[in-house]
Amino acid sequence: MAADKKVHPDNESKEKMATEKDCDALVTSMDTQDEVKWDAHRKSFAVGAGILQIVMIILYACFADYADAAKETHAGTHDAAPSELDHYYPLYQDVHVMIFVGFGFLMTFLKKYGFSSVGYNFVLSAFVIQWGILVTSFSGQVYNVINNDGEFAKVPLSIEMLIEGDFAAGAVLITMGAVLGKTTPLQLLVIAFFEIIFYAANFTIGSTHLQTVDMGGSMFVHTFGAYFGLGVSRALSKSKKDASSGEVKSHDLNGSSTTSDMFAMIGTLFLWMFWPSFNGALAHGSQQHRVFVNTVLSLSACCVTAFAADNLLRPKHKFSMVSIQNATLAGGVAVGSSADLVIQPWGAIAIGFAAGLLSVIGYVYIQPWLETKLSLDDTCGVYNLHGMPGILGGLGGAISSAAAIQENYGKNIGKVFAARAPVSEGGEGRTAGDQASFQVAALAITITIAVTSGIITGLIAKRSCLQPPGVTNEDMAMPRNTWYNDELYWETEEQEPVVKKYDAASQD
Repeated sequence: MAADKKVHPDNESKEKMATEKDCDALVTSMDTQDEVKWDAHRKSFAVGAGILQIVMIILYACFADYADAAKETHAGTHDAAPSELDHYYPLYQDVHVMIFVGFGFLMTFLKKYGFSSVGYNFVLSAFVIQWGILVTSFSGQVYNVINNDGEFAKVPLSIEMLIEGDFAAGAVLITMGAVLGKTTPLQLLVIAFFEIIFYAANFTIGSTHLQTVDMGGSMFVHTFGAYFGLGVSRALSKSKKDASSGEVKSHDLNGSSTTSDMFAMIGTLFLWMFWPSFNGALAHGSQQHRVFVNTVLSLSACCVTAFAADNLLRPKHKFSMVSIQNATLAGGVAVGSSADLVIQPWGAIAIGFAAGLLSVIGYVYIQPWLETKLSLDDTCGVYNLHGMPGILGGLGGAISSAAAIQENYGKNIGKVFAARAPVSEGGEGRTAGDQASFQVAALAITITIAVTSGIITGLIAKRSCLQPPGVTNEDMAMPRNTWYNDELYWETEEQEPVVKKYDAASQD
């Protein structure tokens, strides 16, 4: 998910030396008052995380319980539980590996932010799984109460709900990629807290109200997470431009080393291998079979295309680890909405081809343009891996829905497209064209809610009570010369934890 940062050749050496010197010696002057403020600031994470975890205990005590299959008193427990576990648990573990190992290591490309990348990925996911399960279930129940005269019930904790929690974590981690290295740990928790509320509302609107198909989460996970993250990033930070040339000046620590890139490739390979499980974890029967086939074909085509496009478009036709680590995964994102549909093997390969090409073009051309024209600073390039491929996936799902005919699905068409079932069977009797229209509407609503709520959440996270000491520039959540460095919040072997007394000039 690394972003492809560029610096003007004439200024690169000078800027690199100056930035490295500034970042490697974060303390040039420091008094007792600074130490007290920074200690209190860092301790605020413990306070915030502790309060949230206590709230989780209370909420789960009041509003959650084991699902029937997990209860000893449930009739047929010994028959039902193994069946559910046999079907879901292996796929759940695959998705779990993607969240904690895949996403975690993919973000370790930053040469001095490895502890933070893996550590924050770990703690955010652990919190969001708890919070996401409750909020997504509660959001669905609110909808049923309002529209179907339903009743509130305790959240049934099952393997399915654990998978839903992982999906919610995936959206938050995508968002984290857009602001990686530019936020404090407490700000990340605050962002995750609010994002899940909007994520659940959007999911309920798209999946329950509009009854759209998005088995692999192209719209509701990837597109939402990416555009929410871009909204947050735009609210919290801006790209820095050279006053004379107008070109973006890259922060020197927003880069990789050979070691950090190798660790990031571990994340890529885990994600690439387990992506079929992510797309098909909640599918059944022939649908799940199609998910696995379509996702593997799309990822394979995407990998080859990304390598080819990167070789063609990069200067001197050399491969860049940016594209290899990220664009090779875009096929899994793009095929998500139509993964369980009858799109034919060649269709899955075509989607992977388009996704790989689009993602590389994003890294090489589109992201630098966004940085220059919109001052949009996207650390990991989530727009290229999740944003554009997510839109491609949403549109692919609409086209696949429009082309879905009875002959290809037989009696199962009402199971694949719930709203296309006859009214007598609980559906709405939609036509293929109607379903396609709803798919497009869900995509547009997702982008709108994600960007708007992302900006709002970014403004909340930028409140002075959540910022580190010394911040005077209202455009930043953290002083620019503290970005992408573990030493501010982690004990490192290289040097003791340090802080710097910042002045306004250091934040320009």
